[in-house]
Amino acid sequence: MDEEAMKAMRHIMRSQAAFAGMEVLTYCFMANHFHIFVRLDPKETEDLDDAGLVTRFRALYGGTRCASLGLDADDLEVILKKNGSSAEGIRRRLKARMGDVSVFMREVKTRFTLWYNQKHDTVGTFWAERFRSVVVEADTAAQRMVAAYIDLNPVRAGLVEDAGAYGFSGFGEACAGGSAARRGIARTEGKMTWTTQWHERYRTRLCSRMGPGARPLRRNQRSTAAGATKEKAMPVAGLAEESGLLSKIRAFSESWAVGSVAWVESFCAANGWLGFRRGRKPKPLMEDGGADFATVATADKRN
Repeated sequence: MDEEAMKAMRHIMRSQAAFAGMEVLTYCFMANHFHIFVRLDPKETEDLDDAGLVTRFRALYGGTRCASLGLDADDLEVILKKNGSSAEGIRRRLKARMGDVSVFMREVKTRFTLWYNQKHDTVGTFWAERFRSVVVEADTAAQRMVAAYIDLNPVRAGLVEDAGAYGFSGFGEACAGGSAARRGIARTEGKMTWTTQWHERYRTRLCSRMGPGARPLRRNQRSTAAGATKEKAMPVAGLAEESGLLSKIRAFSESWAVGSVAWVESFCAANGWLGFRRGRKPKPLMEDGGADFATVATADKRN
């Protein structure tokens, strides 16, 4: 993706997230892959009233019509208020596209592909593979670590020395004054608003990756950072220390769950994954912490 494509991708991501009821905590768009870290609570979609449904619809479609429904936001509002025979079916169809990471990713990729093909007069799919998702414990320590890993992508790739200088990541956008990016990163700190104090704290956390605890990347590790993936995924993974994020890449790219040891064990046991049942234990990530609901980090690549 070039700069123009990344701008289009960011707009699509933001509008689709608003429609789906997801909060983008941070993201990073690279030349051949991208990462998006989102926070969601499916119950928010289940409890969504008609006013909220129209608001989300408008966030995605603006003043244009949804082709599959043949409606714009004003039409939708009228139909829902009348509550006629078609209203409940429309509610179900729209809600089925919300609060689901797989649907969110499918629509983001499809919309970007349509934009790209129209822009460049090409045909076919843009993305080479299906996305991979990682469930993250809803604990600020786990969220901060995953956010830092994502925002450090351009540093690992050697594109910039300062993560804040890369314009197409959550931290780079936040440094440039982006309010949505600032809100997302503040949430990883357990805060509702961005402040100068949190800005400097997050920057310090990213810069510290280059300190004594970080190991230089080997050539094959740089390839992994650029978006290489493998078919099989390890069931669980964590990190022994935060300072190794510049080199300990597989812990995120080949994981199913990231969080405290106790949470990961509980999560895997609840899902009955074979790797866990065979005695594969998670590596330590952090001290034990509670969880309210899960966040999800997703990544994809193009050949």
